[in-house]
Amino acid sequence: MDENLRRVIFETFSEVFETMFFTFLEPLEEAPGKGELGCGRFIEATISYSGGSNGNFLFYFPWELAKNITVNFLGVDEDEVRDGQLKDTAAETANMAIGSLLGKLDPGGKASLAIPQARLLAEFSPETLFGETGLCMFGTEFGILWVVGTHA
Repeated sequence: MDENLRRVIFETFSEVFETMFFTFLEPLEEAPGKGELGCGRFIEATISYSGGSNGNFLFYFPWELAKNITVNFLGVDEDEVRDGQLKDTAAETANMAIGSLLGKLDPGGKASLAIPQARLLAEFSPETLFGETGLCMFGTEFGILWVVGTHA
């Protein structure tokens, strides 16, 4: 992935996460060690876009990060959060982040977003993402956000 594009992705995602979820992102240049990967329960959100160019983004939220952004976004107590709310917030996060990104990359508005989808992953290892050319990693105080972007 082009370094300029990586920079725009980081800036855009940081704006969305800080503004909407009061969560700060730190770009990670290299993969963390095995103990820091955060295997286990994740929420996967995917969103595709088309028009001018086509592609999709997959977001992998560690459970604690998904719960934190849901609490901050919906204004509910942590012990009241349900799985459906986690999925809905992850899907909306993908929608906001990629919508904002496309607004910067495609100011003419040729691209359009598909409806985001989200699902619970009971067991997931981010190690499976290593080697993906469009992989971006963001450190948070609630685990690492993993994002894979593909462009056709």
